[in-house]
Amino acid sequence: MVRVSQLLISAVLAPAASCVKILMAGDSTMAHITSPIQDGWGFPFQNYINLKVVNLARGGRSARSYIREGLWADLVTQIDAGDYVIMEFGHNDAGTPQTSDKAPTLGTGTETTTVTLADGSTEVVQTFVTYEKKMVKDVLAKGGIPIISSQTPDGDVWNSAHTKMNLGSTCRFVVYAQLAAQQSGVDFIDHWTWVTRAYEKLGYNNVYPKLFRPGDHTHTIPAGADVVAQAFVNGLKCTKHPLASFLTTAGKGVSLNCP
Repeated sequence: MVRVSQLLISAVLAPAASCVKILMAGDSTMAHITSPIQDGWGFPFQNYINLKVVNLARGGRSARSYIREGLWADLVTQIDAGDYVIMEFGHNDAGTPQTSDKAPTLGTGTETTTVTLADGSTEVVQTFVTYEKKMVKDVLAKGGIPIISSQTPDGDVWNSAHTKMNLGSTCRFVVYAQLAAQQSGVDFIDHWTWVTRAYEKLGYNNVYPKLFRPGDHTHTIPAGADVVAQAFVNGLKCTKHPLASFLTTAGKGVSLNCP
């Protein structure tokens, strides 16, 4: 199947680069937080790409709650033809609809669960794959170019020798994200794998807890956010994604770490 980004690349390259922008939807691992002890990778990412970056990630959100709260609808209104939209969720999506107002219905198809929220309203909860496919459909309807990105790994899960990250089976939301991209025929950036490669190259002592908020294995300090942003850039370069043609000098200088 021909990727959507390949089909629409002429629409991106036709206008001046300054007319094209990148919109970002995600959680706190992506969101910009003005703090010396925490930031998301979406903020330093703008240093590596020669396009305007509109970071609309919001802490504590899942794919489900990002849509339900209207955050996604607000993002869609800002899409112009040729814009890229990066969607990365998973950290807040665990659990079940019966116990969490963030969790999707278990499954990979059109399964649904009907729940009553705390305010008394009823919600028909979709699967994670369905939510991400909806986002893709909305982006395409506006003439945008969707990129589904997998969530990032926690920093403290290593083998006993601290030589390799010991992640066990791949997080199910990484699998779901890839499946949504495959079924939609759009690009998938496996941020989970690219960050894992970056952390292993740096080594345990330079990653955890050094790059993370005190007492936290998920949220990075600004220096850690920069490592995660560079890992995404590395993914763009290794996969020869069209966005790699818009890298700044700093982006081009990110060392390749391909399989």
